[in-house]
Amino acid sequence: MSYKARVVMTTEGTYPYSTGGVSTWAHILVHEIKDIEFHILAIMMNPFVSAKFDLPSNVTKLINVPLWGTEEPTEYLLNLPFHKVFWKKINTKSDPVAISKFIEYLETITLAIYGKENNLDKVCETLYNFHNFFLKHDYSMAFKSEETWNYFYNLILDIHRYEKEVPSIYDVVEALRWLYRFFITLISPLPQADIYHSSAAALCGLPCILAKEKFGSKFLLTEHGIYVREQYLFVSREKYPVLSKRFIMGLIKLISRLNYYFADQISPVCAYNKRWEITFGKVKEEKIKVIYNGIDVERFKKLDVPRMDRPTVVTIARIDPLKDIETFIRACDLVRKKIPNVLCKVFGPPVDEKYFGRCQKLVRKLNLEGNFIFAGKTSSPERAINEGDIFVLTSISEAFPFAVLEAMACEKAVVSSDVGGVREVLEGYGFLVKPRDYRAFAEKIVYLFENPSILAELSVASRQRVLNGFRIEDMTTNYKESYLSLTRKEDGVLS
Repeated sequence: MSYKARVVMTTEGTYPYSTGGVSTWAHILVHEIKDIEFHILAIMMNPFVSAKFDLPSNVTKLINVPLWGTEEPTEYLLNLPFHKVFWKKINTKSDPVAISKFIEYLETITLAIYGKENNLDKVCETLYNFHNFFLKHDYSMAFKSEETWNYFYNLILDIHRYEKEVPSIYDVVEALRWLYRFFITLISPLPQADIYHSSAAALCGLPCILAKEKFGSKFLLTEHGIYVREQYLFVSREKYPVLSKRFIMGLIKLISRLNYYFADQISPVCAYNKRWEITFGKVKEEKIKVIYNGIDVERFKKLDVPRMDRPTVVTIARIDPLKDIETFIRACDLVRKKIPNVLCKVFGPPVDEKYFGRCQKLVRKLNLEGNFIFAGKTSSPERAINEGDIFVLTSISEAFPFAVLEAMACEKAVVSSDVGGVREVLEGYGFLVKPRDYRAFAEKIVYLFENPSILAELSVASRQRVLNGFRIEDMTTNYKESYLSLTRKEDGVLS
């Protein structure tokens, strides 16, 4: 009798409620590996977002974990009847040592955030104690009690007692607020499963650690971008006070280290990520197995589509600072000086409205209205790619972007910033330039347009490169083998 393995895939701000590379990866995995029963545990910003993907029949459960947008964390998370919510409140209020226990756990976590408690096994035990504590006690009451606030405030002040800068009330309130919201992940339902598969070394890895402790589930971690690095870039742009930044980055680093430490297998989507995992995460190399992303090469191929009769450069990217659309705009300005009728098109949603406004202003400033188009989100990326002669990626941070693979499969020459694992697929088959170097982008684009034979040669070679190791079948085979290896099921269910 065959055994059908169960995998709980944990996501954060992505599948199935947002589009993008991680969501594409997750959808391919659950859609193509049909002989696995998947549950999706989706950490989301708020409970009011709509799904962007239809889940296949082998996804038998979807657990939503909203971190914001709720007064009571259990409101949309646990679906508890009112009498059980009320019972937890009564239990918390009537238990004379409940808040003292909670404060004890909170102290261990806070010290770990500031690097004063480095025993990750002890931190894991504390997180598990948190989880069990809230099975019987009320989450909101524990965090918002006067005792908790007084102890936490004095603990933060004590940690900084020998430093010149003293945390403000704002710093301490923000710190406790972040813990209150982010640790909602610790009270998520935990289905029993053979494997918990996290899509990042982030908050979505915490349920995987808890399930490993609770059920003995195996923990597979896939790393797309390096979470610590991406969050550092985000936090550095925010106008938080210095000590608030120190706290949130300490929390992010702790969460990532826990993921690396407790994962049974770490599978970055490119070899580039291994450097971070080994150096920052102190991960042993034998624990790492690179699994590259794969794409549908029958969908992404050269197509005849309606397009303008102009030399055209396209990109597919959401409009936010990490994608550095401004570099594409400035490169277009330089290309226009050599090729006046060049057309540059961005397909993607403006997820950062302020940044989008900045990009539109730059287009107007450079008088590029006739050469640069914001084409909006596309539901047919294969057709959008085929509107161009050249594909560019100007991101300042990436892991192993699907967009580059998709463009290469469509027989487009690619000019990309040399970030993440892009070099691992593009070197020798396209051009790599330094991030933010718009002059180098422009130089390579002009070179390709002025040398059509090289453009044609690279375009054909690019597809052959993708066919050799970057297909959906290559990716799913590697994950099926990993699932089999981790669960050690020998009855052929994953074969």
